[in-house]
Amino acid sequence: MMKRVAWTLAVVMVLGVSLSLLSGCGKKPAGETGAEPGEKKVFVILKASESEFWNIVKDGAIVAGKELGINVTVKSPVSESDISRQVAIMENAISSKPSAIVVAPSQSSPLVPAIKQAQKQGIHVIIIDSGIDSDEYTSFLASDNVKIGQIAADEMAKALVAKTGEAAGKVAGVTFFAGAASLEKRKQGFEEQLKAKYPLIEIVDFRDASGKTGQTINFVENYLTKYGTDLKGIFANNQPTGEETVSALSQAKRKDLAVIVVDSGQQEVWGLKNGFVDSMIVQKPWKMGFMGVEYALKAANGEPIEKFVDTGVAAISPAMLESGKAEEYLDPVSFHKKKSE
Repeated sequence: MMKRVAWTLAVVMVLGVSLSLLSGCGKKPAGETGAEPGEKKVFVILKASESEFWNIVKDGAIVAGKELGINVTVKSPVSESDISRQVAIMENAISSKPSAIVVAPSQSSPLVPAIKQAQKQGIHVIIIDSGIDSDEYTSFLASDNVKIGQIAADEMAKALVAKTGEAAGKVAGVTFFAGAASLEKRKQGFEEQLKAKYPLIEIVDFRDASGKTGQTINFVENYLTKYGTDLKGIFANNQPTGEETVSALSQAKRKDLAVIVVDSGQQEVWGLKNGFVDSMIVQKPWKMGFMGVEYALKAANGEPIEKFVDTGVAAISPAMLESGKAEEYLDPVSFHKKKSE
């Protein structure tokens, strides 16, 4: 009888160890990393999964989760224009009761009710990249978007001097999505800086692509047709508009324009290398993702944090590209991976 009991206990112990090992081999779902359930959990909601920029932000957030030992879940709509989907993701995030939420609002007002609801429930909300029409959040981490527009105006003037001999002439602009706070501020900074410092530079048109791909190509083609050689420059204020501006100018074989773009998509970098872009104003998306999660954890732990944090920008020239000084900004995933090795 004793031998049978001992044998049964041995089988139970072996089965228990085997099940424990098997459960430890399970992989976390895509977009999740960090601690086991029951520990700190941060939900990160981005603008679009189809964007290279937002995938860099995602990488920074995931690395932060690993380094800080917390569970990070990253979700986003496929397209930046799918506002209702982003709202639904936010509502689902709140219902999962995370320690904190990091969110990059696609527009300034649709997420406000959900963000207020989260804050009332004691879930800290960290806003990144684009602001909202409310101050009911814990902290806002972003580039200074007015400053991006101002730098773009200065770079436009510099490029015009290099190409035409003076900071003067007709220029046009393209924004990707009216109502996106970050893009509106870039446009504002660009227009105000030109008016204040470069009165001989005239903005003849500034179109809105309404969040649709392909629109900017049409706009640029129309600019080239309508203004001909009178058009001296183009400003594109984010990655989709920058990449499509480069595509349109490449098709038209026009390297004579002063072209300033924002962000660092592959087509934009190609344009900088091949003479279609004069300057590229880049943010620090990897840093934005990492710091978003870092600040979310601080807030969840009750640590005091600033209401606004400037994550920084830089202007990239062809010379910086050739020297390798641009790697930190243009390939931040690889750059930070090398740093951690």
